[in-house]
Amino acid sequence: MDTTTTVIWIVVAIVVVLALIALAVAATRKRKQARLHEAQDIRTKAQEQASIVGQREAIADQTAAEARRAQADAEAKAAEASRLQHEAATHQRTASTSREELDKEWKRADKLDPTTKSTNADANTNTDTTGTRSNDTRTSDVRSNETRSNDTPGAHSKPTDTTPT
Repeated sequence: MDTTTTVIWIVVAIVVVLALIALAVAATRKRKQARLHEAQDIRTKAQEQASIVGQREAIADQTAAEARRAQADAEAKAAEASRLQHEAATHQRTASTSREELDKEWKRADKLDPTTKSTNADANTNTDTTGTRSNDTRTSDVRSNETRSNDTPGAHSKPTDTTPT
């Protein structure tokens, strides 16, 4: 082989190598361009969905705020219910104490009343569910005695029971 042929082969090899490098660079650029285009499409779709996601976030925030308001309302109502239960219990204790004091006064009056029979005192002192006296025969007896004596009830006489039995 002579030198000219060797030089030609070297030049051909260099041209082939350069052509392969050019093809590789072109393929890389093409792939880079395709990826850039794909990324741009993804960004466009993401931008379109961003407004939808923003609306969903706004709805979620609004719903969370409503839930907090409802929770606060429920806590306020629970506090009010607790306060009312406490108030009712206080009233119940007061009423019970008053009922006991009233019953003591009735018993005290029965002990002081000479026309009341001691054996019937407890039997005739009946109270209904409201605590009012009923079936008290002593009241009518005392009233009839008072009417016979002076036709006007005394200042210290027991009131007549008007509840139906």
